Amino acid sequence: MSTLELCVAVLTGTIAVVFIVRQLLSPKPIPGIPHIPIKSFLGDIPELGDTVKKHRAVRKPFFEKHAHELGPIYQVLMGPTAMVVVSDPYEIEDILLRSRSKVIDIPTRTTNIFGGIIPYAQVALPSNELWKKHRRVSGPSMSATFLKQGSPSIANSSSALVAYWKDKMTAIRAQGGRCFESFSDLSICTMDMMAELVFGETAGGISTIHSSVQDIGKDAVVDEYGGTTFPNCKWTALHQAVGYHMASLAKGVEMPPFLVKLYWFILKRSKKFRHHDKIIKDLIQSRIKEARNRTNDVGKTGRSGTADCIIDMIIEKEQREGSDYQSDQELLDELMGFVFAGHDTTPAVCSFGLKLLTNHPEVQKKLRTELLSNLNEPENRNITYEDVGTGEKTPYLEAVVHEVLRCADVTITARQPLEDITILGKHIPKGTEILFLTGMASRRATASYVARRQDVIAGDFKPTKGAWADEGVDEFKPERWLVDGPDGKKVFSASQGYSMPFGLGSRACFGIKLALLELRMIIATINLGGFLDKVPEELNNFEGYEEITLKPKQAYVSLVDWEDIRD
Repeated sequence: MSTLELCVAVLTGTIAVVFIVRQLLSPKPIPGIPHIPIKSFLGDIPELGDTVKKHRAVRKPFFEKHAHELGPIYQVLMGPTAMVVVSDPYEIEDILLRSRSKVIDIPTRTTNIFGGIIPYAQVALPSNELWKKHRRVSGPSMSATFLKQGSPSIANSSSALVAYWKDKMTAIRAQGGRCFESFSDLSICTMDMMAELVFGETAGGISTIHSSVQDIGKDAVVDEYGGTTFPNCKWTALHQAVGYHMASLAKGVEMPPFLVKLYWFILKRSKKFRHHDKIIKDLIQSRIKEARNRTNDVGKTGRSGTADCIIDMIIEKEQREGSDYQSDQELLDELMGFVFAGHDTTPAVCSFGLKLLTNHPEVQKKLRTELLSNLNEPENRNITYEDVGTGEKTPYLEAVVHEVLRCADVTITARQPLEDITILGKHIPKGTEILFLTGMASRRATASYVARRQDVIAGDFKPTKGAWADEGVDEFKPERWLVDGPDGKKVFSASQGYSMPFGLGSRACFGIKLALLELRMIIATINLGGFLDKVPEELNNFEGYEEITLKPKQAYVSLVDWEDIRD
């Protein structure tokens, strides 16, 4: 073969390889579903990357933006892979709760992300027999009996947070500050709650930072607007370790799906990862051993139904019923899942909630009036389960909590069909990841949307809840959840309109009841402890950044005594 012929052959082969690779990697839209105009063989990846760089978030600036443009169902092209995005509230409800719920599961991507650290926790397991076993074993931890028994832990941590914040405000005023970032404190507080609920003893996070408030106050950094941060704040080793793991999970969320397993493979071999992982696992494994020893000493009938923490409850249930035994590894991952959940979602919701309350002083005053009127001297004691466990005594508090959840919109729901399905008349192939914009869907569920839905979407539907008024649907208004009761007094009604902050169906958030109890107790305790005064406008925007959940970029609060507030 001559040199020329060789060059031609090499060039032809190279072109063929490039062509084949490009064809393999190029976007392949699902027929019949709207999509963003294709501008690159990578599909929408470049725009997604630019959005992340600019906003540190993609849900509102990317997914919701294009949902407004393309309608209640469209697709995002991640190279050759298509992701379907749905924002119709009635279709989402129908998929997650009714016949199609049997043929969908959590996406493989979710399993890979959480499976890197806690492969046997519910959040990382597909809906198989192992997941069902874990659900049965952990189920009693969300019962009214157990939550009532564990509620003092939540109340104690909430009161400790308020006491710390009062001393913190004194410290920052001495340095010329006006307000401080709240998210890290809320994370520590909720993790203290979860540690006590799971292991029977607090992690001591709030007490640790409170004990050094005067020292760290001297090193406080005050910006030009009075916003104060504490760079030398002391976290316990456990809080630091959990914080590191949560940050690692957040990075996994940002990874392209095909790189997630490689990411964990490399990270888990790093010295820093092993150090933090050992702190968490050593603690939990020691607690598992202690709990098994306690249960063995008592015997099968010794303390039936009286376990004072989740780990004792699970192990006692195993021994008493002789079934659904979990290995130490399974139990370790499940308990780590509980701790991680307490470190992220609840503080994210609370951070947005406190911002909303700060900007709505009338809601704070109305809430305080209800708490003082309907509860027995709540200012002089901790809030109890009897006070707020069901919301019957405090309908306005219940409305505030649900409106905070509706407006904060910190989580997102994703599923993957196990077989071909139809959504809004569109064929969705098996294995396609489906992203449900539940927050946007809830805001879409207005009277005008219901009226025109039949004109734009084929098929009959019967809403199971009311429709929000079009006017002010994006505003924070707890009153939208209240209706007149039989005696003429306002009562809370969850059926007033759509809101899906915890997802729906069998794979909805396992800890819904606990999360609601935590939010009620934290918000009520803060409200009774002081007034959230306004913060400078420069520190008061509502933009968020996304990790595992959406968090506010600015979470500043200024807690002052009610006596210092003028009507």
